[in-house]
This record gives sequence, C-alpha cells and structure tokens, in this order.
Amino acid sequence: LVSFQEPYLWDTRVSLGLSGSYYERRFRDWDEERLGGRISTGYQWVEHDLAATLSYRGENVRITNPSVPPMTVPELDRTLGNNSLHGFGITLINDTRDSAFFPTEGHYFSANVEQVIGTFDYPRAILDFQEYALVRERPDHSGRHVLSARTRLGFTGSNTPIYENFYAGGFSTLRGFDFRGASPVRLFGAGGQVEVGGEFMWINSLEYLFPLTADDMIHGVVFVDFGTVEESVKLDIDTFRVSPGVGLRITVPAM
Repeated sequence: LVSFQEPYLWDTRVSLGLSGSYYERRFRDWDEERLGGRISTGYQWVEHDLAATLSYRGENVRITNPSVPPMTVPELDRTLGNNSLHGFGITLINDTRDSAFFPTEGHYFSANVEQVIGTFDYPRAILDFQEYALVRERPDHSGRHVLSARTRLGFTGSNTPIYENFYAGGFSTLRGFDFRGASPVRLFGAGGQVEVGGEFMWINSLEYLFPLTADDMIHGVVFVDFGTVEESVKLDIDTFRVSPGVGLRITVPAM
C-alpha cells in the first residue's frame, strides 16, 4: 500500500488523497487478489468540526482456489476469476475527539454512501458513531479513566459479491470469535460450510479503559461487544451475539 494525503492543498481547506495497493489474501474459503487505487478530495469546515469527501476507488479483484466444488455455493461460483470494481462515494465526518490516536472525550461520526459499478452493481452505506466520556483523572490530567461506546451500521445491495459482503468476528468487530467466525454461512454436504457474509451489519461495543502504570503506558480495558451480520437487510434479527472480555493496551509514545 502506497498512500499520500494532503489535508490542506495549496494552504486551503481542500484535501487531496491518493493511494495504490496490491493485496494477496488467503481466506479459508477462497484466495483473493486485489490491485487498485483510490483518489479523494474533500473540504473541511474546521469551526464546525465537519468534513466532506468525494472519492473514487477502482480495483481488479481476482478470486481463485475455492474450498468447495463447483455448483456448491452459487455466491462463490459467480465471483471466480477477475472482477472489475468502480466505486463512487461521498463521506461526511463530524469529529470532536480530543485525540485521533488516544481519544478520551468527544465523539466521532461518519456516514459513507457509495455506488459500485463494474462486474457487479450495488449501493453501499456505512454509518459509524463513537462516543468518549472522561470518568476521572489525576490533577495533572494523567491517569484518565475513559468510558466509550461505538456502533456501526452497514447496508449493501442484494447484488453485492461475496468478497464485498460484511463479516464479523475478530478484532475491530466482535472480539472473542474467530476471524469472520460470527458471519452467515452456507451449509453443504456432511457438516461443511462456507462463510458468505451478509448485506446487513450492526456491530456495537462498550469499553471502560483505565491506567495500570503511572506513566500511562499500560492500560487495562473491560469491554463487551455485541451485534450481528445478517444475510439480507430486514427488520428481524436471526442471530444476535454478545462477547464480554478484558484486555491490556500498551502505548508506545514513539509509535
């Protein structure tokens, strides 16, 4: 991945982003190769903590080495080989956090809507909201205890290919589950299954973070993640999962 970001193009509030990437991933049910790039431009209303961005992403997605025989999982069969992807999106962001790397107060809200064309045509939308509340701190503003909440909603069209579906399980989604282990699956044969993902995602998290060392380098965290990914967008939820846990966070100042 090669990425360039200029937040104040020619000393204005206009931003410019450019990136190019090449990925090879070995998933459990298929191999995925992506070659593509992204260009974006935006504008910042600093006094309102608001930014808007227009973006285009183009990729060639190659799906090979399926884990099941042909005609077993139609969602996987139709994506085998090369797929072209052209996405045109708009993003609105409202960010009042006191720090992008270690927030303790404020909120972050983003709304992204994208129309994808190419081998498959489908709309896509993701809403992300994060809230941070300072519970207590030392007189010198160190040793902060922070309560945070996050919710993420995702919708994508019925023609979305399997490699662009939503998945849950693992870090940043539902901790306590295997990678993609909390995603919809397609069953076949004698107990076989393929993780196919879904068109609807609702993932939430509550966390309480507290310092364990005087220099604020090591923190403890108590959390509960909960939510679901469903095969289609609908009002009723078939599978709802909850995952509580504890952990450690190490902050390295130079990083």
